[in-house]
Amino acid sequence: MLLRRKNQNVAVVGINRETAAILALLLDAEEVSVLRILNPAIEELAELRKLPGLDIIINTSDDPAVLQKLRRCAPTGADIIGSLSARILFLPESRGVSTDNWSGDRGRVLRSLHEVKQAVLLSKNKEELLKLLLHVAISTCKADSGSIMLVDAKKRFLKIEMADGLNLDVVQSATIKYGKGVAGKVARTGKALLISGQAHTNSEKIDPQRPELVSSICCPLVIGSEVVGVLNINSKRKDRTFDEDDLKYVKDLSQFTADVIKTSKEFEVTSTSTFSMSLVQGVQEILNMKYPLQERFNLLVMKVVNTFGGVICNYYRYIDDSHMFLVHASSSFNIDLLKGKSIKLNDSIATKVIESGKTVSLNVPDKKSTQKKWYIAQPVTASGRLRGLLFLHLVSDKAELDEECRVMAKVGAAVSSELDKLDEKRLLEIQSTKLVAVSEASFNIASATALRELVNFSLPNACLIMEAEAGLFWLLNPATEQLELFSSFTIDDQSRLDELQRLDASIFDRTLPGDDAFLVRDLVKDGYASDEGAPKSLLSKSFGKEGRVEAVLSLYGKKSLDLFGSRSFTIQDKEVFLKFCLQFSKGLAKLMPCFDPRR
Repeated sequence: MLLRRKNQNVAVVGINRETAAILALLLDAEEVSVLRILNPAIEELAELRKLPGLDIIINTSDDPAVLQKLRRCAPTGADIIGSLSARILFLPESRGVSTDNWSGDRGRVLRSLHEVKQAVLLSKNKEELLKLLLHVAISTCKADSGSIMLVDAKKRFLKIEMADGLNLDVVQSATIKYGKGVAGKVARTGKALLISGQAHTNSEKIDPQRPELVSSICCPLVIGSEVVGVLNINSKRKDRTFDEDDLKYVKDLSQFTADVIKTSKEFEVTSTSTFSMSLVQGVQEILNMKYPLQERFNLLVMKVVNTFGGVICNYYRYIDDSHMFLVHASSSFNIDLLKGKSIKLNDSIATKVIESGKTVSLNVPDKKSTQKKWYIAQPVTASGRLRGLLFLHLVSDKAELDEECRVMAKVGAAVSSELDKLDEKRLLEIQSTKLVAVSEASFNIASATALRELVNFSLPNACLIMEAEAGLFWLLNPATEQLELFSSFTIDDQSRLDELQRLDASIFDRTLPGDDAFLVRDLVKDGYASDEGAPKSLLSKSFGKEGRVEAVLSLYGKKSLDLFGSRSFTIQDKEVFLKFCLQFSKGLAKLMPCFDPRR
């Protein structure tokens, strides 16, 4: 069995790049002997039977016929595994799992599994992966046998999907009614059970049909809130009874096993339609390319329209301010040929997408045939807001396009995920750039010799760094005890400053001096402004001491230079603004001795 022996004899079947990668791992692994590398194209697989003490056969071939022949030709007792399982087993972190330091080995095994988790979850060989995970559970817990049972939701019973150390007749005949016995109860309740020691000390007894068992663990395999099966391990030795540490570890493995089953199920559903499987995989491959985003979108819409046999597929970019969708990539023409012209999405479809936030499908009769013209509009979101839309036009005589809509939803989710990753990377880059700009501005702030010089430098720089439309600075007049506008700056229409001055005066009196800044994402929605034409968001910082406001710096209307950037100030913007305000307050304290720089 995998991992059960310290000294392992291995043979590799296949000659390709994967063979070279696996061989490099095997040569670095201690207590592993590579007995043979066999080329199935020119050598007989029966040669493997001549290898003494062969423990593991690693099949790196992509030919399904090779695997079928291996199952017939493999020596008795030798495990046949794929290259993915070999990578997991022979990663440096997972070697040596049969030593006495169980807890340390378990940690390494879990780290190894998670290190290649993405590759595991993308694998289509569910049988191999479940076999591997069951081996890991049995070996690292020093159990004698184990099984993975899956729930048949329609017939309401559990059946063994994978077993190790059990008699073949038990595996073939074992079915447990839902809710009955240990496994049935675990499947019904979703709670793991640890069974060890004498029967009277446990809420459950060892299976009466298997009196040789001394200790068992049964853990549910949970996907979301649904129990899809159970993982069992058993010990027949009195010197090996499982404890709470074993239970916790098996729970971790159970979650990993459930992830494999979930992904396998999703793949099985998707694979019922060849074109949809090809599309989802193809779209992901396109998104993983190193090309600029525009080029990837061009390839993506071509992939979609060709796979569906559609008329046209477009990707529309959503414009927040105008609530319009403008074409960004198309399968039918070159965007560069438009020469600046904008093509809008049909207003009726755009409205339905904005209102529902879900996939929209519409159809109209085709006057030239008995078929229907179908339109599928799939919204694309990222960073919590609508960013675009995939639009597919095809002709079909189907009454419904449920499957096509489901596949388009998967494509939309893949695009959304890619935009999320780009947003995160872009935010980090912008955040770093802004912090560098604040650091550079701090030198000039510290060098200012007069208040007017300080403010005249700080306001425009604050606006530029924060991508703000306008900035206002108010200062307390000691004679009148009123805040008065000291200076203002805008990159927009100067006539807007009077309007912003009135708006700001009605807002800053609601704030108190402190360490935090005041962030309003949407001035109209949050009730600070009634005019739809007002700037969308605000960042403001009050300065003073003992609850008294002595100065206020306000920035209005984010004008993101990034085409896909937020049109409202964000939490990240607030963090940068506070850094700027800290430097600004130091400059105020230097030029106004009565000013408290800590505020």
